[in-house]
Amino acid sequence: MTFVLLITVLFSTLFSLSAYAASTNITSVKNEFINYENASEGIKIDYPKGWTPIKQYGLAFLSPKENYSDTFREGLVVAKGSIANESIDKLAERVLRFYNSSLIDFRLNESKGITIHGNPAQSLIYTFSIPDNGTIKALDLGTTENNRVHVFRYTAQESKFDSYLPTIKRMIDSFKSLE
Repeated sequence: MTFVLLITVLFSTLFSLSAYAASTNITSVKNEFINYENASEGIKIDYPKGWTPIKQYGLAFLSPKENYSDTFREGLVVAKGSIANESIDKLAERVLRFYNSSLIDFRLNESKGITIHGNPAQSLIYTFSIPDNGTIKALDLGTTENNRVHVFRYTAQESKFDSYLPTIKRMIDSFKSLE
């Protein structure tokens, strides 16, 4: 699976899951974390109790609805794919070209190289629009390890981005590839 295809699948998954999950019951947000582990997927990650894990073209964790009128569930998607000896910087450039041509009102806020679990990584923070949900703010983190790319995509309504960010960072910090 090419990297841009992986990104496309992540976006379509998150948007369809948010719509699906918007119809589920309201639960309260708690500070307690529980572990998700799946050896066949090669993934181990902690997530907040009360969040909904959903497997479809990757793994998504969606926050509980905040109230009955909540139409967008903030969440984290974790996906992996194969790469063909391409640097994380080059992969990020391709993703940015894709976002610029496909996301409504796309605006890049920040792009920088970082390290995740000792591996080179790329961080992208950006905004875009979704009809009936307003401005969405997103954080993409991509890292390569053993010819695999791991992508973490956090999306939230722009006004809620900073309040969920510590939870998302804790989730990403807990991630372990079991391969």
